[in-house]
Amino acid sequence: MVGPLSDEDRAAGNAKLKVAFVALVTASAGLVAFQVGASPAGVGAALGGGLLVALALLWYLLRLAGEFGSTRRR
Repeated sequence: MVGPLSDEDRAAGNAKLKVAFVALVTASAGLVAFQVGASPAGVGAALGGGLLVALALLWYLLRLAGEFGSTRRR
C-alpha cells in the first residue's frame, strides 16, 4: 500500500505541473503561428504572447484553486 505524499513531494509535483502547463500553452501558440506560415519573427512573437497568456492563465487557475482548497482533506 502506498502512503500519503510528503509536503516536499507534493510541492515538487505541483511545480512540474505548473512548468508543463506553461510550456504546453506557450508551445501551442508558437506551433499555431508556424502552421499558418508566420515568419520566424512572427513565431517568436507568438511564443512570447503565448508565454504571457500561459502565465496569466496559471495565475488565474491558482487563484481559483486557492478558493476551493482552503479546507484541506487528507
